[in-house]
Amino acid sequence: MTTDVHGSKGGPSPPLSRRSLLLGGAVLLGGAVAVGASFRTLGERWDVVVIGAGVAGLSAARNLSDHGLSVVVVEARDRIGGQLYTDRGFTSVPVELGAGLIHGRDAYTWELVAEAEAETVLVGPSDQTADPLSTPEPPHDGEDAAAYLNRLGIPEGRWPPVSIDNEPMHRWSARWMHDSGLFDWWSTPRENFRVVDGYDRILSPLAHGLDIRLSHAVRRVHWSDRGVVLSVDALEGPTEIRADRCVITLPIGVLKSGDVVFSPELPDDHREAIRALDRTDALKLVYEFDRPVFPAEKDVLGWDEDTGFVFWCLSREDPEVVVAWAAGENARRLTALAVEDRFAAGLAALAEALDETVPEPRARSTHDWATDEFSAGAYLFVPPGAHDAPAALAAPVRGVLYFMGEPTTGENTVEGAYVSGYDGTDLLLADL
Repeated sequence: MTTDVHGSKGGPSPPLSRRSLLLGGAVLLGGAVAVGASFRTLGERWDVVVIGAGVAGLSAARNLSDHGLSVVVVEARDRIGGQLYTDRGFTSVPVELGAGLIHGRDAYTWELVAEAEAETVLVGPSDQTADPLSTPEPPHDGEDAAAYLNRLGIPEGRWPPVSIDNEPMHRWSARWMHDSGLFDWWSTPRENFRVVDGYDRILSPLAHGLDIRLSHAVRRVHWSDRGVVLSVDALEGPTEIRADRCVITLPIGVLKSGDVVFSPELPDDHREAIRALDRTDALKLVYEFDRPVFPAEKDVLGWDEDTGFVFWCLSREDPEVVVAWAAGENARRLTALAVEDRFAAGLAALAEALDETVPEPRARSTHDWATDEFSAGAYLFVPPGAHDAPAALAAPVRGVLYFMGEPTTGENTVEGAYVSGYDGTDLLLADL
């Protein structure tokens, strides 16, 4: 395990801070996250209601609140963070059941690491990189990425390893990958970091002082030029929340499911964008061992091997904690199995990657994002023909509805969600 450890003052920071543009570098931390603080009663009307307390929703609410608007955040789960989900009860170290890494030293989220005074550690060496792909001819609008690279004569051995943490190339829009720079993203050297004391630490600067209503599942969004009325199922019973504007940061799987009804229906362009986009599946299996298992010189296994998994060593202390990750087709194959069989398949693959027998773990944990009703899948991918869907969904609806987050950007990282919440609400503020 590398010993490149950073505290809040020693870690990397981006060249320009979104938050310091407004706050002059002021620190927002004042202790614990103030979730559920009630600044108004639910019978009153808000300037903005934000649906979802993931990173995009919290960033949106933070920006709007810091600009003086009255904001309430409604979250269906009993916690904040969305797909940033730190489990602190499984073992002696925090375990990430969702997002786990900060990608690169220039990510905007380093400013949140600094504000939270969190400690980070470099995960292994810089990514293995390949030479940038030469793609002189633009893709056709409906062409899939595999067909495009085949047409250019690029051998499969040089294709980006997208399927490791998402879907295979034939399910991706070549136009989207080309225009977004994703064909070359994998060839750019970068270092990955994890937050040692839990990724959820970075949520505190965003959530501090916000009015966040947990266990509030939105069932209907009734909207008009006069504002929105949300029908919400809360622990204390059904309720309504009224606001002039609504920010929607729901995952694409939830939008596609129709569990949240829009009345009247969204415009055709928005409904077609939701229909065209799709989400992948992902599964994490976490094992706690009573003796060392991982090679001392490695943090990651299985990346270049046909095991169907990528393995991380999360902790080398006693106990040693190992995470097995599968996505896309491999995740769907595993979730078709009984839970015990999933854990057995992960252990067998780990033994294959190590080329040695693996002991039985003394504890296990898992999270299946496909069956999580408030996620309905892991993260988004852009299928062939859907290259213009994120921009279409991001267009404000009559100055009342504003979609933000991954479905409007196609960006699958915590940093992407963070930036989307700020950028999207900057547009909302400009409309006032």
